[in-house]
Amino acid sequence: MANLDVLIAGSGPAGCATALSLTAFAPDLRVGLVDASGRDDARIGETVPPQINPILVHLGVWDEFVGGGHCPSYRTMAAWGDSRLASNEFVFHAHQVGWRLDRAAFDQMLVKAASSRVSALFQAKVVALVKQTEEWCVSLSDGSIHTAHFVVDATGRAAALARRCRLRPINFDRLVGCCFRAGSRSDGTEGLMIETFAEGWWYTAMIPGGDRVFVCMTDADRVRPLELSSGRGFVRLLAETEHVRRLADLGDGFGRPVIWRAGSRFFGSTTALPLLCVGDAGVCYDPVSGDGVVKALRSGVFASYAIADWLRRGDPRGLSRYRLVLQREFATYCGTLREYYALEQRWADRPFWRRRHGMTCPH
Repeated sequence: MANLDVLIAGSGPAGCATALSLTAFAPDLRVGLVDASGRDDARIGETVPPQINPILVHLGVWDEFVGGGHCPSYRTMAAWGDSRLASNEFVFHAHQVGWRLDRAAFDQMLVKAASSRVSALFQAKVVALVKQTEEWCVSLSDGSIHTAHFVVDATGRAAALARRCRLRPINFDRLVGCCFRAGSRSDGTEGLMIETFAEGWWYTAMIPGGDRVFVCMTDADRVRPLELSSGRGFVRLLAETEHVRRLADLGDGFGRPVIWRAGSRFFGSTTALPLLCVGDAGVCYDPVSGDGVVKALRSGVFASYAIADWLRRGDPRGLSRYRLVLQREFATYCGTLREYYALEQRWADRPFWRRRHGMTCPH
């Protein structure tokens, strides 16, 4: 049994950022990291904006990141609200360069860095969580039982710990991503490309190694009518695009697309429990925001400061501020998201776009 100050469940970007920041900011605290070792197969590639640079520098892993084989990306191309492609150049940003991630290598880098700094690393999953008088009792899938004064839910969209505490999320839509990997007919200099269509929108990006991901974003109830779960149905819809299809080298056959939930969601319930949700366990953003990984890292850093203040000084104000910041950021995000979707009016009468144009924001 390990007696810990903080137990972090989940070793994705949010969980590792929490561990790295917490061990640097409060090295006297005993921190445990639960690494379930299961990686999301849908995350075979991702483009991150230049804002990731200062966060990785802050976490002390920038040099490892630069040497990780990720490819620089200098712009995003989008046909949104118009059939013509428009370019958003990263060169006008302070850090100038975005990145096309080798997501597996990125996650492994963070786990390696975090595991070298925490007091304990557990290759297991949390199977039970019980709040006792002054601490949590946490049971893991390897049969071990540990105690912790504070727990962090970094289990992604599963939000396993929050749900065990009977917290319930507020879901704002049923967006899903249907992801297909294929060869590329370009060298990737166009960066991330986005193109809308009547049932949602597409994006594609070249990933390290030379292949390319193609993702069709639509609502869950449209997957079956559009036959997106089959390779042939996916390719048929891809062929109807104007710009994205030109980058696809499909070869001789098709596999089955991987489908994953991508809707906007927020855990709105406040709680006095010594538990914080970080990354997608607390707030999920629409992929069109391009802020998923950066948001996860940033939330882990902010959470670490709040947790350290509570454990070392008995000051709960940081925890309240953290929850309030997430709520305000999500409200701002919803307003921006609605404005961005409103730019596309060519299919305003179709279910997908009608739902976005009628989106309501939390207060």
